[in-house]
Amino acid sequence: MKRSGRAASRLDSLQILRFFAALLVVIGHTQHALLERLGAAAGRYAFVPLDWGLGVDVFFVISGFVMYYLMHDRFAQAGATATFLRRRVVRVVPMYWLFTTLVLAVGLATGAVDLPWTNILFSYLFLPGPVCGEYCFPVFTLGWTINYEMLFYALFAIALGFPRRIGVAVVVGLIAGLIVMGQAVPVSWSMLHFWGYPIIGEFLFGIGLAAGFLRGWRVSRGAGWALVAAGLVLATVSYQLDLYDHIWRLWTGGIPAALILGGAVFGLEPRGAHGRWLAVLVVGGDASYALYLSHPVTIRVADAVAGKIGLFGHAPWAFWSGTVVAAVIGSFVVHHAIEKPLLARFYRRPNLGAGIP
Repeated sequence: MKRSGRAASRLDSLQILRFFAALLVVIGHTQHALLERLGAAAGRYAFVPLDWGLGVDVFFVISGFVMYYLMHDRFAQAGATATFLRRRVVRVVPMYWLFTTLVLAVGLATGAVDLPWTNILFSYLFLPGPVCGEYCFPVFTLGWTINYEMLFYALFAIALGFPRRIGVAVVVGLIAGLIVMGQAVPVSWSMLHFWGYPIIGEFLFGIGLAAGFLRGWRVSRGAGWALVAAGLVLATVSYQLDLYDHIWRLWTGGIPAALILGGAVFGLEPRGAHGRWLAVLVVGGDASYALYLSHPVTIRVADAVAGKIGLFGHAPWAFWSGTVVAAVIGSFVVHHAIEKPLLARFYRRPNLGAGIP
């Protein structure tokens, strides 16, 4: 590895990777909707090369990277913990609560939501359960990943109260302890099982990569592409061999995600002025949270329209590709019409939103 000076605080390679991570999730959920419609006639549309949920693993590694990258020099500083938590709340909570409320309202109106009031309350508090199935899904099903994000923010905020070396040891110890506890407690303790799911270790991969980046680690562009390719190949092999059923997702998803992120930031950070398509991908990264939250709505609408015009019988591929494109376009609309105005409102309150990462 070559060493290089520190880069600017914003890394466009991360933004682009955020977009592709969200896109993987959209592709997977769209395929699932298509297979539900086609049933036994799915044929070639049923082929899945890799777990599309790899996008979630990439998101978690990115989150660990970004939090340490932005806050590495703030450990043990007065007010750092409070500032960090305020910024995280402003960035995540308003949009998530908005979509949770939308899903809840529609679900109550149609009878699709049948959860105890405690689970509804916990959904707004980013807590699992307390009445849990296998994954402790909240009202807005995709929110299980956001619950893990908020758990990581809480653990990282605790670590910020210590000097950096001790703080890093604290967050590593807390996450490792949760994983051990999650494996040790009885299965009936579903909430602790949720918190201790090994996937939370992926945040530590991101912290490690950020530490290396800040020390100046870099690779050539060729090596960067090789790392990305290695991550995708490893993810594909793991899925095709059903290793997900036998090995922790921390390894089958986390290691490929870490390789992909490492290749992107160490070797593929864009240099100089952006071309048109590169700029669009960066904007796609800005809208990745909106894409993640809004795409289930797009899939529902597309499914209803495609069913009425008979698209599933004549051109299933058109539903798949068209829905993915519509979800991306819709996320840009949501980002600019809803998310940015919400953030701007908090940006105007210096004590809450200034410098939101």
